[in-house]
Amino acid sequence: MIIEDGIEFIDIDNKKELLGYYPKIALLFEESFNRPLDKELWDWAYLDNPFGQPLVSIAMVEGKVVGHYALVPMNLENDSSELSGYLSMTTMVAVDYRRHKLFQKLAERVYMKIEKSLLPTIVFGFPNDNSAPGFVKRLGWKISEDYKVVSLKPEQFESVASFLDKHLTEDFYTLNIDSDVVKNWRISKPNQEWGYKNGFGLKEIENGYDLMHVNCAESFKKSKVNTPVNMLLEINSELEQEDIEISFPYRFGYRLFNINKEPKLFVQMSMSDIF
Repeated sequence: MIIEDGIEFIDIDNKKELLGYYPKIALLFEESFNRPLDKELWDWAYLDNPFGQPLVSIAMVEGKVVGHYALVPMNLENDSSELSGYLSMTTMVAVDYRRHKLFQKLAERVYMKIEKSLLPTIVFGFPNDNSAPGFVKRLGWKISEDYKVVSLKPEQFESVASFLDKHLTEDFYTLNIDSDVVKNWRISKPNQEWGYKNGFGLKEIENGYDLMHVNCAESFKKSKVNTPVNMLLEINSELEQEDIEISFPYRFGYRLFNINKEPKLFVQMSMSDIF
């Protein structure tokens, strides 16, 4: 705990301690997002998470949480190795304290703990228009604007499957949900329904599906889905030639720690659809 200019900074790296701050975090969440914080969803993301302990730094003034920077553990794997991974989410600063650089100070406290661990680590997220500039300027993130949610027609599955083949190789890191523990956690998010079978997972939506996760291009190509499927893809020149309909942009960003070589990443909806 450190006190600076009347602001108390508290670093949290275990679930039990974090739970004690939930009521005060929930108040800041409602102030920041104009809606209540779903306790069941919060428990699922932080307390039930099979990847380990969260990393959170909060700022308090007179017993009130006025700043919050949190990382939810979510390791990424390829066929030969694993990266310690964290999803950055629900960054919040109370209105009266947005000139105190709390966003940067809280993040830096969390990042310092990661650096000291010496573990190869990636912190990633999906910043919106308001937060993206701050993540780049103040937190040193790299952000790509090439990711889009696209609407795939069934007749396009085969051509996209060839793209997937290249990204489901041993070189590309992604979320691995093949273990029962991770799969059961990931598909049990409150207030949603989707399954994972034969190497891909679909969530039913109006007039189609969201492709939440895939690890087998062949299974996707041979699927009997006969309605459009939304998928998160990094659009390149190869895909542009396929005349794929882009539904909306889906910005992706990250920062690396204790890593010398830039990793290849295969970003999926299952890495994003948390809160």
